[in-house]
Amino acid sequence: MVRVGGIEYTINPTKKIGQRISNMMLKGKPVDANAVYKVAGWAPVGEGAEGEPVWDVVAAYLRDKKVIKGLKLNEPKIVGVGKSNPGIADYRGGLS
Repeated sequence: MVRVGGIEYTINPTKKIGQRISNMMLKGKPVDANAVYKVAGWAPVGEGAEGEPVWDVVAAYLRDKKVIKGLKLNEPKIVGVGKSNPGIADYRGGLS
């Protein structure tokens, strides 16, 4: 799954492809499969991508804003894997 900021979701890596992602929310509301959303990512997911690289857009935004407050850490909820799984790193520096 391509990572995008602001979307909350649950992932179960043990499920089959197409069934791993669930509970997708944007601003506290379920993501509508029939809606169109604008997103930014660090790399294109298709051929022929055009436009300014996202890191340049973000750098310009941060230079203009100077101070960014109140950002919530955006991490998916991971289910279906044991705490001893060495492939799941804990953001606090240890293993889950």
